[in-house]
Amino acid sequence: MKTDWRLVGAWGLSDFAGTAIAMNIFTTYFALWVIKDLGSNDLTYALVKAASMVLVIAVSPTYGALADNPRRRPALLWATLAVIIGCATSLALTQNLWVAFLLFALANVGYQLSTVAINALLPLLGPPEQLGRISGIGRTIGYLGSLSAVIIGMAFATGQVFGHTLPWSKGGAHAVFAPTAALALVMSLPLLLMLKRLPHHDEHAPVPLPSLKSTINDLWHDPQLKQAAVFMIGCLFFLDTVNTIRDFMGVYLVQVVGFSETDGSLQRFLLGVVLSSLAGAICWGTLTDRWSAHKTLVAVLVTLTVGFGALVVVTDKSIVTKVLSPLIGFAFGGIIVSARTLLVQLAPPQRVGELFGVFVVCNDVAAIGGPLLWGIVVNQFSHLGAIAYQLALASQLIFLVIGTAWVARVRPAQSLARPSQTIVQKP
Repeated sequence: MKTDWRLVGAWGLSDFAGTAIAMNIFTTYFALWVIKDLGSNDLTYALVKAASMVLVIAVSPTYGALADNPRRRPALLWATLAVIIGCATSLALTQNLWVAFLLFALANVGYQLSTVAINALLPLLGPPEQLGRISGIGRTIGYLGSLSAVIIGMAFATGQVFGHTLPWSKGGAHAVFAPTAALALVMSLPLLLMLKRLPHHDEHAPVPLPSLKSTINDLWHDPQLKQAAVFMIGCLFFLDTVNTIRDFMGVYLVQVVGFSETDGSLQRFLLGVVLSSLAGAICWGTLTDRWSAHKTLVAVLVTLTVGFGALVVVTDKSIVTKVLSPLIGFAFGGIIVSARTLLVQLAPPQRVGELFGVFVVCNDVAAIGGPLLWGIVVNQFSHLGAIAYQLALASQLIFLVIGTAWVARVRPAQSLARPSQTIVQKP
């Protein structure tokens, strides 16, 4: 099987599109808009997001199994793109709170499911010995989407980019949605137009569509999926930490380290994280091929543990900006790169999409439980001031260590050999 690098580039651009949408809608501006401008509150926003994640949890394995079928793959990708772009565009046209929440929930479901379908394409993009590099390239392009989203946010929300005034007035959070949707559409089209170039397995037999319950039952009892099951347990724990700290990083840095969102110190830290993540994606991707996806993921998680552990006790702004920012960002760059490559190696070829659906389930469960624990710790120890946040970060390190230990238990060589298959490369 020969790597089609143009197809790899198109696949990476789809990651670009997804990270741009995630940065400007799900992470940054939607919550600000509905709470500050439309009069909602944090609890209502959290409940709406949690409800959308519950729906994703319920349907992800089934959707992933659909994505395993080459005949259905194009329709799935077109459909999920339509949901994401359509909802993001519609958000720019409404000022009704409950319509906005509905569109947000649908867009979040579409985005989460799109990651299943796109990640499931990884084993079709090149030979096994190059999947780490391919995964790293795709993630690097994805981080460029994050950078582009930040610039779009600055341009349309504030009317300025790096201090330069633009020829339109600032529009606030609501003005960011339409240009972000347009960017995501443009970056998604290359992959959609090149889907016919994807190779396929000529012995790819149809399989019945699983439910979440049946997939979990198979992970528990099927010896061929034993190592994948161990990996998923590890994912539940380390994704808990990754999701929670990502969501509360800004608050932590302001409350504990003394950064400010108005003097540029917070932005300098975050910029360092994103730029070092770009380098990390390439480096960890190369190491994944040369070393192994399993060893690389363990090394990534250990590096992340060291970085977050230091952040618990180090409050010097200079050290945090110049040392911990690039260290943490470098580790972040390798998480998805090595994790999705390892999952491809552990999954039977006809169930890659289905197991990526379970991976999304783990991510969503972690995204609900982790922030809840963080909030409880901060609330219980609020009388201690900044120390409450340090205790919250320390509590998350426990889950990161447990997750690392479970991942270390994975034995990829013990996975049953993949069934013989012939790869048909389309012209």
